[in-house]
Amino acid sequence: FIEAETRRLLTEPLRYSSLWLKDDPKRPRFSPDFWGDGGIEHIHGEAGGWPHLVQLLAETVVDLCNDREQAQVDRTLLEQAITKAIVAGDTVLRQLMQPEDAAPGEWAYLRGFRTRDTQPPPDDEAVYQALRRRLLVAEEGGRWRLRVPLLQRWLRERG
Repeated sequence: FIEAETRRLLTEPLRYSSLWLKDDPKRPRFSPDFWGDGGIEHIHGEAGGWPHLVQLLAETVVDLCNDREQAQVDRTLLEQAITKAIVAGDTVLRQLMQPEDAAPGEWAYLRGFRTRDTQPPPDDEAVYQALRRRLLVAEEGGRWRLRVPLLQRWLRERG
């Protein structure tokens, strides 16, 4: 997703649902204010724009707000939701990092991000191509970093 698509998903999660007429005022919506100051942007950045991860974080945020009877997201709740999403989404996050069809050596390379933010690209061409194809890494100044901060958090805490 680009940030505008994340914003649309978070403010109009059922926009395309056939359960409501196009302009039905009863269609569920969230005000951008619900997500707090910079909340939508923070969720987008943490999820790297990946739709499934945006949904994972949004669901966790809404659940915490409901549990705490909190009408608006604040930084503390958002950080707690991210921590909770790493546990709740463990299977999905693990599958993204360790798919069954991974090239040999991919996991060994990715594990390097447990202790460092960047590392040189892998020497193994198959690993290099596989990680670029899966969009897991971004290059900065000749070094690689994980593109999705939520995946890095998961890796450091549960990987």
